[in-house]
Amino acid sequence: MHQTGMIVQIISEFCYVKNNKDHQIYVCKAKGIFRHQEINPVVGDYVQFEKQDDKQGIIYQIAPRKNELYRPRIANVDQVIIITAMVEPTFNSYLLNKYLAFIEYKEIKPVIVFTKKDLITTDELYQKYFNWYSQLGYEVYFISNKIDDKATWQQFEQIFQNKISVFTGQTGSGKSSTLNTLLQDEVIKTQEISKALGRGKHTTTTSALYELLDGMIADTPGFSTFDLRDYQKASLARAYNLFAQYANECKFRTCLHLHEPHCKIKALVQDKVIPLFFYNDYVRIMQEQ
Repeated sequence: MHQTGMIVQIISEFCYVKNNKDHQIYVCKAKGIFRHQEINPVVGDYVQFEKQDDKQGIIYQIAPRKNELYRPRIANVDQVIIITAMVEPTFNSYLLNKYLAFIEYKEIKPVIVFTKKDLITTDELYQKYFNWYSQLGYEVYFISNKIDDKATWQQFEQIFQNKISVFTGQTGSGKSSTLNTLLQDEVIKTQEISKALGRGKHTTTTSALYELLDGMIADTPGFSTFDLRDYQKASLARAYNLFAQYANECKFRTCLHLHEPHCKIKALVQDKVIPLFFYNDYVRIMQEQ
């Protein structure tokens, strides 16, 4: 019987497929034709499979992917949740903006989650850094895992519905604590997913998808080790949605927004529409290429 579903985990040659119809997990092998075509199934793939019995099946079709991350391998991502500490460790705008460049280059929606807001005692950092991101068009949440703020958390929880979400963030940003808070009322064992998402120190490159708040969340060990060295400067110059929006107003079509005259992006920086720290981080990313 033909069925449709999503690959939620791959172990060795076995694909664990969640059936769209009965929501059960089927252990499937991919047909040999995929090997000959050099197509490898990836976690997040939408597939058609044929049930062989109650628990097993054969994948015979893999739907085209709308996007794909290669380290770790996961496809059809709707959004990447970037967990970023406001303090402890000290806020690192360069790392956050590098995440944004990478994610937007892949044409995936980034969501910025600033954690540890309970440790901020003045508005200085908000004015210097944090408030800018919503002005630049990003979806932003300010949360704390230490103080009770149900309204903010309820708003945040709604973004996961019917989405495949990937969490990332630097060590100490509060990624595990945030997940534990989100999972308090969930059926999934908190310990299981927290452990899975805390594997950044290990070398494993397997991925898995877990149910969370009527959506799916990807365990993505190793995501924080991404780099942009393989990407073309011309593409990176339009990676940020904000830059792509104005790039056509630059004098030169090939403008990299660095040393070229009559550059719209540099003009926006001068006019304080784009903050200088954001632009300086962009220049640093480009210099690494």
